[in-house]
Amino acid sequence: MFTDDDNSWEEENDDDLTNEAVTRFEDMLENQRPTYFDAEEFELIIDYYMQNNNLKRSRQAVDLALAQHPDDINLRIKNARQFLVENDPKKAFDLLDQIEINYDEPDYFLTLGSCYAALGKHQKAIDTYTSALAYFDEDEKSELYHAIGYEYQNLGALNKAIEYYKKSLDVDTEDLQTNNSLIDLVNCYLLTDSMEEGLAYFNQRIEENPQEAESWSALGDLYRRTDRLEEAIEMYEYVLAIDPTHLWANMHLANSYYDLNRFQEAIDSLNEALAHDVETSMIHASLGDCHYRLENYIDARNEYNKALAINEYLTEAWSGLGYVYSDTGDSRNAIKFFEKAYRLEPFNDDHLYNLAAEHRKINDNEKALSYLLEIEKHQPNDPDLYFFLGDLLADMDRCDEAICYLKLGLERTNNDSTLLYLLAYLHLERNERQLALTYLEQALTANPEYYKEFIEYNPEMITNDIEVMEMIKKITEN
Repeated sequence: MFTDDDNSWEEENDDDLTNEAVTRFEDMLENQRPTYFDAEEFELIIDYYMQNNNLKRSRQAVDLALAQHPDDINLRIKNARQFLVENDPKKAFDLLDQIEINYDEPDYFLTLGSCYAALGKHQKAIDTYTSALAYFDEDEKSELYHAIGYEYQNLGALNKAIEYYKKSLDVDTEDLQTNNSLIDLVNCYLLTDSMEEGLAYFNQRIEENPQEAESWSALGDLYRRTDRLEEAIEMYEYVLAIDPTHLWANMHLANSYYDLNRFQEAIDSLNEALAHDVETSMIHASLGDCHYRLENYIDARNEYNKALAINEYLTEAWSGLGYVYSDTGDSRNAIKFFEKAYRLEPFNDDHLYNLAAEHRKINDNEKALSYLLEIEKHQPNDPDLYFFLGDLLADMDRCDEAICYLKLGLERTNNDSTLLYLLAYLHLERNERQLALTYLEQALTANPEYYKEFIEYNPEMITNDIEVMEMIKKITEN
């Protein structure tokens, strides 16, 4: 049995061996000099690159390892895992299927279970992970319990998922802040409407260990996710009293203040995080959002730029800059930043809506229309899309097309009331009164509160139309 000091020495020794092997490997690649590594050294090298998410280097290491040691089972398993992280689970599964396994190889079961999970075979993943449990000491099973819980969650067996997430937390004596079971357990409690059970579980953990910041944080998450924001704030403040550098609590404390429109308090909490050397791109982006909401546009722009200096791929910061320039009347710069955000997130149609709006501001209506038509490919049932299409086409004096799109929108959105109101208005403008009144009656019946926005389409024309105003009064006052 190792003492704590023995374990510490062993970890440091492993780190030294890894660093030495990686240095030799990098030197070999740089100088194109053939070098021999034994199989254990290749394992250290491959694990190092995978842990650092350098898949190009790990692939080079795997290929060279198998060239030098083609029959080594551990390296063949590493090859399968490499294909798995390269998003080719079928290839990984086929490679594992070719291995005559020694059942004392737990990595085989972990990789096979991951393959089944990636292929959507959740029960087989559970069975495989369960088989692997026998090869780990109890204090090493946290990630495995989490994997089993996650597969039960995928199967919709949420109570079983909760059971295994709890097991994962109970045996994790290292760093709960990196344990995904916390977030997933909170999600399962909310999905099963077991808020009180969740509160009881984390409060019990706190009774046993009042300094367990992660349980205070989980309580905050439960309160925040159920819109009990004042209570969430209190929980996150407890977390930060224990650990002022706790990133999750810092961010969600600020988010809770933000959701309460208490933007200056959100700014103060984020600046407190910075004062404790907790600095990430998202903290600066969140500061930018708060300053933006307070119309402190120069401060907002500075914070978004700080975020991008840390992470140039942060779409929230590029979009934030777009909103700043949009609100300050500089649509051309706004377009530039919204385009950057869209290139980074082409699946997010919010960027297309922003681009359409800014092009419309500079009277480039054809370009605006092209963005809206692109959205139609992705969101054919979105009522906002058809409202914007109808409004834009009408503004372009293409009223017949506008009406066609609004009618199509009605078919696809189950007669959305905002589309009915806009149709009523367009027919009213064209002096097609019977159609206008028919659509207006349907709109008022479906959503009587929206009539105020309807009047704003053209206050003078609508308020002076006695028949229209009588219909509005009759339906909204009943």
